[in-house]
Parts: sequence; C-alpha cells; structure tokens
Amino acid sequence: MKAIESRVLVRVLGGGPTEKIGNFELPSDPSGLEKAEVISVGAKVEEVKEGDQVYIYQGAGKEFIQDGKKYRVISSSEIIVVL
Repeated sequence: MKAIESRVLVRVLGGGPTEKIGNFELPSDPSGLEKAEVISVGAKVEEVKEGDQVYIYQGAGKEFIQDGKKYRVISSSEIIVVL
C-alpha cells in the first residue's frame, strides 16, 4: 500500500479507552489523541517518514481494513506530534 500526494497511511496503536452511552461508544480520553505508526507517506509529505510514531486527532481520516488490520488515511495536517 502506498499513500499519495499529501496523505499519510497510519496504523493506530490501540484504540484507547471508550465509554458506552446508549448506542454510542465515545472516547473517554479527554486529550482526544491517538498514537499511530506511519506505514506510508505521499510524495508531498516531508515532516514524517515510514516507521515514525505519531499522535493524531482521535477519529481523524478515513479508516479501512485490509488483511484483518485497521488502517487510516489522514492528511499530514492531522498529525499533532512526531515522537
């Protein structure tokens, strides 16, 4: 898999704690951030590289599943910090 343009492909590391309210499952972490591993970066992304661990906004980007693993495609602006 390869990200294109200014997109970044990440794998979220752990879902973080959640709280179930009725039919909704909401994040109970007040920071609203998730730790993720960078899998691929588009050609226009210079801030991160493959293998970096980053914090992203919780629920950022579009999630998909391939080979039983969850991935997200985010824009580089949704990355808060590179660890």
